[in-house]
Amino acid sequence: MNFYKKALFIFILVFFGMIFVIKFSLSSLENKILEISKSEKFYNFIEQRFKFELNRLSEKELTVDEVEFYSDRINKIIEKLQPVTNKIEK
Repeated sequence: MNFYKKALFIFILVFFGMIFVIKFSLSSLENKILEISKSEKFYNFIEQRFKFELNRLSEKELTVDEVEFYSDRINKIIEKLQPVTNKIEK
C-alpha cells in the first residue's frame, strides 16, 4: 500500500511540475513574441516586405480574376473610408 501512495504522490508531483514548466514556457514565448513585434527591426522588415510586394504587383500583368479581386477589395476600403472623406470635405 505504501508503494502506491508513493507512486501516486510522484505522479501528482510530476503532473503539477509539468503544468508549471509548460505555463512558464508559454509565458516566456508570449513575452518574446511581444518583444519582437514591438521592435524597430520588425517594423523595418514589414515595411520592406510591403514595398517589395507593391513593386512585384506593379510590374506584373494582372489576370481578370486578380483585377476583380483587387477591385472588390479597393471598393470595400473606399466604402469604409467614405464617412472620413465626407467629413474632411466639409
